Amino acid sequence: MAKHWIPTTLFQTSVCAFIYICITLIGHVQESTQLIIKSMNVPPLVRAGEVDYVILDCDYDLQNISSDGLVVKWFFNYDNLDYQWIYGHEPQADPTASHIDLGYKASDDPYTMYRAMKLNNPSINLTGDYRCTVFTYEDEQIADASMIVYSVEEKFDLQYRKRIVDGKDGVEVTCFAEGLYPQPTIDISINDMTWNDTDKPDLTMRDDGKYDIMMRVTAKDEDLPSEALVKCNLAIPKANYSLPRQLTYFSGSPTSTPSVTTNLLRKMEIQAITNSEPDIDNGGVENSQ
Repeated sequence: MAKHWIPTTLFQTSVCAFIYICITLIGHVQESTQLIIKSMNVPPLVRAGEVDYVILDCDYDLQNISSDGLVVKWFFNYDNLDYQWIYGHEPQADPTASHIDLGYKASDDPYTMYRAMKLNNPSINLTGDYRCTVFTYEDEQIADASMIVYSVEEKFDLQYRKRIVDGKDGVEVTCFAEGLYPQPTIDISINDMTWNDTDKPDLTMRDDGKYDIMMRVTAKDEDLPSEALVKCNLAIPKANYSLPRQLTYFSGSPTSTPSVTTNLLRKMEIQAITNSEPDIDNGGVENSQ
């Protein structure tokens, strides 16, 4: 019996090894001819008004597979088809997407020349998720990326005024900014300590999609040093953007403190009055000689 089993076992082992090699080779051939997206290059952060255009590129390789049925599509926020290129035809864009430059070519390769989108004058409404799909009759690949087009402040100011707080002399600090995107934050501190951290900023979304933000805090003079450093930090967390403002507050100073400009104007007024006073030595009559 052993003489019959040995060759059978060897035969079965050889067959299994042959099948395994064939499967491996077939898998290797299929892998080497698979459509791949080599890279998806989308700028993660773009400052509105700083650049004239941005390029969203979806670089792929057909890996020797047929180009039959080749179609490249770009979706905005996954649902909106913004751009489509069918091989052998001119690229097309959503009629509402006037910012897309249909004449842009990413390469001279006829199979990849219209793979990318050129977006002119990027604004905040281009913030979102982008999807590139590359399709042929043999395969399909998908890649995703996000882009934030942020807007910095149109106006940013930090100011204070003396006021009565809980019946005592104090100060009200106001910090505000306008025209930011995406949602900004504001923090006020006095001598590097957050003051009235229970107060929340007032945030308003405008019709153009940008935000205005304002925050007020109050403090009693008796709780502050004679010279206090007041800071306001404006930030757009999603854009890694921040901008500080600061001023010095002198507690215990008069409720109405003349500014340097006001003092200068008063000196000029006094000088003008002095120069225009009658000449007493001439009897109060202008000397015409």
